[in-house]
Amino acid sequence: MPSAKAAPSASSFHRARTAWRLFANFAYDYRRFRRASFIDGAESRENRRAHIHLLAHMLEYGMSLSNPRNGFGVDKVRLLAVETRRYIEQHGRDASADISLSVLSAYVDFNAEQGDISEAQALLDDLLVVAGAGHNIRLGGSETVIAAEIVRHARMDFVSFMEARHSVRQYDSNRTVAFEKIERAIRAAQQSPSSCNRQTCRVYAFTEKPSIARVLVHHDGNRGFGEQLGGVFVVTVDLSHWNTIGERNQGWVDGGMFAMTLALGLHAEGLGACMLNWSAAREQDIKMRTCVGIPDNEIIITLIGFGHMRDEFRVPVSARKPIDMVLTHEPPLR
Repeated sequence: MPSAKAAPSASSFHRARTAWRLFANFAYDYRRFRRASFIDGAESRENRRAHIHLLAHMLEYGMSLSNPRNGFGVDKVRLLAVETRRYIEQHGRDASADISLSVLSAYVDFNAEQGDISEAQALLDDLLVVAGAGHNIRLGGSETVIAAEIVRHARMDFVSFMEARHSVRQYDSNRTVAFEKIERAIRAAQQSPSSCNRQTCRVYAFTEKPSIARVLVHHDGNRGFGEQLGGVFVVTVDLSHWNTIGERNQGWVDGGMFAMTLALGLHAEGLGACMLNWSAAREQDIKMRTCVGIPDNEIIITLIGFGHMRDEFRVPVSARKPIDMVLTHEPPLR
């Protein structure tokens, strides 16, 4: 009599289930990037706004070089003029349109003594007619800065500043965080580098106790201190601003830099902060999105809990690795 076929092991079922869940989460992320980005051309308002910022930054990049060639970037000028005209006609004039106008105006001035600017001037004049009056053209192009002034403003013991930063999990829950401190921290974070100055990050801020509690219900890493927080940020990135397949992960890079600068901004304001990791599967991600009202074109980068520190409290030592485990100087190139 033939022997009975062995039943699949529990580990086989576990591996298959894990593989399926991983695939489902990849598909969840793929769908969002595919729908929100403009790898096939700009369609939404945010796509067009991002394209304007991208093209304008390319021209500003050229104006910031030591020896740009005469009349550089004419192809970008034409594209920017077309995109800006279409944007104004469809959506009206706003800050993004004004950035385009300011950069084009700066481009004309920059090249006035170096080459033929007649085409760029004509495109700018046409756009100004389409845009109409009533808005101030913003600063654009390039500017001269003094190295000594940068050094003067940056003069601080940054290592000590960083070594004084801790992930705080003990707060004075009776003190309210002034909104001015939140605004200043976000202004600091806005100075973070972003790919082609597209500035894709968003912050959803909550400072009322009931709101903080409702948001933190969907986060697993705040037990034991979440109820003490004076506020929580949900940091997101808008995928509508990316236009190449190679940028599929760029949101995590820009968003990570923004979030770290935001945490340092809170630190500079004398507040405690703690990064609340968002390593969430799609089911948890959907719940948070629904709770906060985050649109489908944005990805959640992280949450940041913050508030006033107690006069004295404990933090993890969190010893750092030796620097030779982090730094590789001049590795051999192949």
